[in-house]
Amino acid sequence: MQRREVVRYLGAAFALPFLPRSAEAAIELGERLHLRLAAEDVAFRTLDAAQQAIVTDIADMIIPATDSPGATSMRVPEFIDLILTEWMHDDERTTFLSGLSDIQAKGFATMSRAQKTELLTALDAARGDKSGAGHAFGRLKALTVYGYFTSAPIERDVLKLQMFFDGYHGNVPFTPAT
Repeated sequence: MQRREVVRYLGAAFALPFLPRSAEAAIELGERLHLRLAAEDVAFRTLDAAQQAIVTDIADMIIPATDSPGATSMRVPEFIDLILTEWMHDDERTTFLSGLSDIQAKGFATMSRAQKTELLTALDAARGDKSGAGHAFGRLKALTVYGYFTSAPIERDVLKLQMFFDGYHGNVPFTPAT
């Protein structure tokens, strides 16, 4: 297995608690959701404006734009809202949104970048918690990675995955027999 495949499968595996049981099925679901986001103007249905801003900011901090696109340009916040709306169980969604409110209550929106980084580092250490801000950050981090690495531009241009066999391109000279 190549490094890119490992990254791809790990991204799917992080989000498995609320998605299909196999990595392949989770990747296929992620790809389908991205196709919907590309084909339709999918509006936020679960996250309110303040939650959207926090999710967008955190996703951008987890995977910022560098020489490759960042999480927000791959519509990861919209992807996360779609997962929250259509795939999370009610109790998991409630726990996640409650934890997001805890992050909001800490004043995340008004913090400097350095303060946000410090808070997210502390929340990362608490991502194994069963509820609260640490739990929400853990889920958000997993969904960000999952949403990013199942987007077609990242699969094609960053991971260099070829999705379909497009024919044989032989490189051995051929001389027909006479």
